[in-house]
Amino acid sequence: MDEQSKRRRRKDGFTARTKQRNRALDVVFEADERGLLGQGDLLALLDERKVVSTSQSPIGDFGASIVEAYAENADDIDTIVEAASEDWAMSRMNAVDRSILRAAAAELVYVGTDRFHVIPEWAGLAREYSTERSVGFVMGVLNRVADIRARELSGGRGLSESEEAGGREAI
Repeated sequence: MDEQSKRRRRKDGFTARTKQRNRALDVVFEADERGLLGQGDLLALLDERKVVSTSQSPIGDFGASIVEAYAENADDIDTIVEAASEDWAMSRMNAVDRSILRAAAAELVYVGTDRFHVIPEWAGLAREYSTERSVGFVMGVLNRVADIRARELSGGRGLSESEEAGGREAI
């Protein structure tokens, strides 16, 4: 790890972006639990969490961009997550995994963060807040979401085997 990366890491080992992903998860999870997943309700909750957060640390710009991306594209994101989760409807997933997948897919598809940063970070949150089995599930679904997105960006042409394998090697 270079010196700049070491300096960016906080004392607790988390980067600022990791903490913002955690805050985004808090907001999406809270909205899911409170039945506030409509765009207006979710954005209103986000506005509250920019000032006051259940974690006592308000959500910042990066975390807010993830929540906004989900709020503005919830139906599309839920559709792509269900397509990528093979045989698992959103309603059958536990609330933590569902919230992680929603926020992570929003970051992958609409915020545009590279899959090599997104997938390990959100898998780490699954490891922290869900079960050990959830980590593999989250990683598998997010890899498929990233593959679907890559196909969309390539104009619908399928990924070659080497592109698919290369996309997963670093993860």
